[in-house]
Amino acid sequence: MKKYLFITTALLALASCSEDSFVGDNSPNTIGESATEAINFGFDMQNVTRAGDIVGSSAAAKLQNEFLVYATKHISAEAADATNDMAVFTNYKVGYTENSAGHTTSNTNNWEYVGLTPYDVAKVSPAATQQTIKYWDYSAENGYTFYGIASKDDITNDKVTVTKTTTGTTVYDKGYSVVVKSGADLSNLYIADRLPVAKADYNKPVTLKFRNFGTQVRVGFYETIPGYKVKIDKFYTDADASAAVTTFGEMDTENATNFAASLQNIKTSPSESGNTMTVSYYNGTDGPVNQVKLGASTVEYSYALTLGTGVVSATELATSAATPTWDNAGGAYTTVYPFEANANPMLVKVDYTLTAEDGSNEVIHVKGANVVVPTQYVKWKNNFAYTYIFKIAPNTNGTTGGTVQGLYPITFDAVVVDVQDNKTQETITTFEDYSVTTYANGSKVTVNSEYKAGENIYVVKTNNSNGAVVAPTAIGTEANNVQVYTATSTGDAISEATIKANLTGSPNGITLTAVDPVASLVADGKVPAADATNYDFGSNGAVKFTPGAAGKYVYVFTRTKHVAPTYAAVGDGTFNGGTTYYFKTSEDVYYPAAGISAENFATYKANLYTQTAAGTPGEYDIKIINVVAGS
Repeated sequence: MKKYLFITTALLALASCSEDSFVGDNSPNTIGESATEAINFGFDMQNVTRAGDIVGSSAAAKLQNEFLVYATKHISAEAADATNDMAVFTNYKVGYTENSAGHTTSNTNNWEYVGLTPYDVAKVSPAATQQTIKYWDYSAENGYTFYGIASKDDITNDKVTVTKTTTGTTVYDKGYSVVVKSGADLSNLYIADRLPVAKADYNKPVTLKFRNFGTQVRVGFYETIPGYKVKIDKFYTDADASAAVTTFGEMDTENATNFAASLQNIKTSPSESGNTMTVSYYNGTDGPVNQVKLGASTVEYSYALTLGTGVVSATELATSAATPTWDNAGGAYTTVYPFEANANPMLVKVDYTLTAEDGSNEVIHVKGANVVVPTQYVKWKNNFAYTYIFKIAPNTNGTTGGTVQGLYPITFDAVVVDVQDNKTQETITTFEDYSVTTYANGSKVTVNSEYKAGENIYVVKTNNSNGAVVAPTAIGTEANNVQVYTATSTGDAISEATIKANLTGSPNGITLTAVDPVASLVADGKVPAADATNYDFGSNGAVKFTPGAAGKYVYVFTRTKHVAPTYAAVGDGTFNGGTTYYFKTSEDVYYPAAGISAENFATYKANLYTQTAAGTPGEYDIKIINVVAGS
């Protein structure tokens, strides 16, 4: 759920495609440099669905009908210190009143600042002593720079205080220091991108893009276990929520009410002093130029993420990624603090129950299934919406009792969705002792089941014990190598279990063919992110392939290469009671022959084999990747 707003600052007549009637004889195209036209404000907000823009009173309501604006003009080049830049608006309050446009020269779009009571300096600094009309100054050869922030109710109630930063190492540091206290509604706090306006654009509308301060997070679960219904019993976190959690063994506190995970983030209920967040702006190298960048300067941390209750003890989990069982009704998000500096992965540990649907009411309890969502995908940014969808499917690392790890065929998938500026980023993570994460920039997993043909798909393997990326050695089938295959079958269904059987000597009617063009290692480890930056997984840490058509694709990381046993026909040999005899299928798969004795040996020996070398079973990390036709 992305939220960002557009605030338009203009001359007397604001050019707008939706309000051309406001453009009169003094339109921006005809006003000369000698004119003394008032600076005015207009407003519209982009809808999170991208279906259209929210305008007028509906848009103003998102800002609670009020925002503040700070602006400087630059007689000489803009500098990092305040002495070279003259303040024009010192956090003026700008208020919205329906049907008030045109009543004054400073109001053309229902937004007025002249004569409003300035903010209390104890809540907003610097604050004007009075608010007067402002005009464009054409002697400012090097333009203006505009900033904005909105949090009306929380500023009024002392839940949010803001201080403009007028000095800094660079011009991009001159943002705000924002103190947020317990009870503040992060979903109502908006901050505008830094907006330079060149002299050539003084006669054009000036549009501020406001981004929501908070991060939106939700989780969903669904299952694909044939013959069973699945119910989540509980999640686990660490009792010490003030220290980083590095192992699943530390997660010993049960939560049978909410979705819970171990992840470092900023406390939403800090002490009386509140959390102090630093607002600065990307310079174009570390992120999109002038876009809001949030950091924490004085905050309190929590290492236990708690969301909604809807996924715990549900009657049964959903069976589709498109309509999963959500933690909050209707898939509603929980607003939390952004934390782009996070250096810890998300650890999820869960118990769940399988109930057979065959009328037997058989029950299997799975304890301590766990997964790591890589650190790179939990560096939460403001104005992003993150959706984590977990799929219960074959192969997990939980137990059904005792110390033996593993229940087959059950696993988890985790889908991570972040949305910002109409760009979608979704990853799918399968997990056992190692997590395998797939990602295609812009792909909508929840719409397409997984991915589309023609998309560049990136795959990363992560060690569950420490969250570290495991870089393969090369593309191939040797130990520590990876390969990506297309998979077809004339026999068994394609799953992690049947692929493993295929790789270890039981074809099952499945054919694996290396993708064309072949998969490649990403030498610099850089994977493109939704905001035009990159996730860095380290040298060769990511594998890339581009599926050419719809179908099932298989990622295989070879931990230990399978070496097939060798067999020899019995031929004219004699019976040996201490020997294991084998039959061979038409697909050259050998299996033990039960019931062979001295009495029937002669009858069967023409079809019997003995093992001459045991071989090695082979260990693999396998991920099935579904691809649909591209549009």
